[in-house]
Amino acid sequence: MNANIPSVLVVGFNTRPLVCSLHESGYIVYAVDFFGDLDLIPCVQDSIVITERLDSEYNFLKENYKDFLVRFTIEMLKKHSDIDYLIIGSGLDDAISERETILNFIRDKNLKTLNLNNDLETIKMARDIQYVYDLLRSSGYQVPKIREFSSFKISDNQFHFPFVLKKKTGAGGVNVYKIESKEKFAFMKKKFEASLLDENNWYIQEYLEGTPVSCTVISDGNNFEIISVNRQIISLNFLNPPKEFMYCGNIVPSYLMEKDMNFISDISLFLVKKLKLKGINGFDFVLKNHYPFLMEINPRIPGSIQVSELALKINLLDLHIKSFEDSKWNSILYNLKNADFKSFATKLIFFAPHLISKKTVKKINSLDYIFDKTVPNPIQKNSPVCTVLYEDNNFADSFFGALKIVDNIKSIVNKKG
Repeated sequence: MNANIPSVLVVGFNTRPLVCSLHESGYIVYAVDFFGDLDLIPCVQDSIVITERLDSEYNFLKENYKDFLVRFTIEMLKKHSDIDYLIIGSGLDDAISERETILNFIRDKNLKTLNLNNDLETIKMARDIQYVYDLLRSSGYQVPKIREFSSFKISDNQFHFPFVLKKKTGAGGVNVYKIESKEKFAFMKKKFEASLLDENNWYIQEYLEGTPVSCTVISDGNNFEIISVNRQIISLNFLNPPKEFMYCGNIVPSYLMEKDMNFISDISLFLVKKLKLKGINGFDFVLKNHYPFLMEINPRIPGSIQVSELALKINLLDLHIKSFEDSKWNSILYNLKNADFKSFATKLIFFAPHLISKKTVKKINSLDYIFDKTVPNPIQKNSPVCTVLYEDNNFADSFFGALKIVDNIKSIVNKKG
């Protein structure tokens, strides 16, 4: 390893956007990744791909991937004990004990690797939605009504159908269910009993129909700056999402009214300050009647990061690293203040509508504007196939341009013979 070039280990469910951004910024990058997409490999010095190492597929491993991420992160740190920085992306959002195992290994082995993530107590607070809602309420902000699932009664007159059943842990719209009737609620109760699921890990939330948005913020612990306010794309049927509230992409910038963006920014900055978040973090909202209701905090670099980079023409991962260094805030602020949205960028995640053949995967990978390219093997139904990234001069052309690429993918996937 070149002693003069800093090195970073990126760990996560899909590390490719983070890894390739760091690579482009000149860092030596290592990765522990779930998928091992083709466009990840040229950006890394070394990597461990979970599906490859365990010779299994997404649908068979997704329930236990947290344990595998920890196991292979420690293996990578043993192999490359002089790595400078650790960044944890998606996949360990609520995995406090798993994160602690990694950090304890670094401490016990006296490694020089610096943890460029929020501390564990901060993550716990940020992921405790009841605690966060109490913070917001105490400062006069409105929040969705919530109840513990274990004590919820269908006769509760504060809730009306539809409402949402959500697991306290998880991200990306997984383990979120829309309850539209007494029959559906009774079905879910029976399902919990049959599966021996712990009702204490779930809660009921008021269903809010509105515009899904997110906000990306950077902080050094004392200073804070908005990077972007983004449209979120949730369960767009055209993309075959396997879940009702599945995260399917973003559009940056959001093309919202200025007063709406300012309101979203104010709430996000309030929470960054209260929770003492560091680095780049994401906040998810539903904008209803021009009021942003917080849905959750992602105390890590969000999935929209590459879309923000594409629209702003700036390397945000380098700024994330600098936000953990002393006396770098002025440099971060200078870079952000001198960046402006040069275009609109759209990200769409396409999911397999049925089993997709190896031959078809190769054809999809050959298209322009395709990222997170799957290794040419059969892809099971409901698994992610690829990401489309498309930019244009305005909001509509960016979004519909990305949809046109998806239409090309669907033509390939559905072609007979």
